[in-house]
Amino acid sequence: MRGSPRTRPAKPALSRDSIIAAALDLVDEFGSDAVTMRRVATAVDTSPGALYVYVSDRRELMALVHDRAVADVELPTDADGPWRTRLELLVQRTVDALAAHADIAAVGLTDLAPGPHSLRIIEEILRLLRMGGVDDKACAWAVDLFGQYIASSALEGGRRSRAAPPHHGVSAADHPTMRALAPLLTSGDPAARAAWKLRVLVDGILAQPPSGELQAV
Repeated sequence: MRGSPRTRPAKPALSRDSIIAAALDLVDEFGSDAVTMRRVATAVDTSPGALYVYVSDRRELMALVHDRAVADVELPTDADGPWRTRLELLVQRTVDALAAHADIAAVGLTDLAPGPHSLRIIEEILRLLRMGGVDDKACAWAVDLFGQYIASSALEGGRRSRAAPPHHGVSAADHPTMRALAPLLTSGDPAARAAWKLRVLVDGILAQPPSGELQAV
């Protein structure tokens, strides 16, 4: 017997937050490409058309989902150390937050506008770079580089367990250097490798000349 309107559980109220949360759950389970407006609508028990009251299209929804993924990233404080330590800690926390949600980091490689949570992180990265003496033009270019690093590192972290070694199936005759370095290509603790990459990135930014000497390629 079907429940009467009085006994049937109340349908959860539809909201932008509930739509974003449902989409993020779908990303976690199936990956970003599998998230469609129809699938999200099914998850929140509504029609696809009802979603457009809250988001303009799938692109906007995925940008909001990406922003939600970094909502809980904690900004380092003075207690965490000098500016560089805090910068590296913030970048790694952002990488970890995105890597926890399948391939949502790929959205960060698109031209979609960042949301408020992402802007909070960008603001702090810029502030810390200026604190470290990086001039304004280099800061502006560096934050773009950090965004690419964060997205690619998060994608790598999310897929590492499923990826084959880079030398897998490679012929020693055709790729002798790769075969010679094979033991090193996947060696080392992932955290140590990540710290090394980030350290090299920051070192490179600090080694650049003043912005007046930077030339567009």
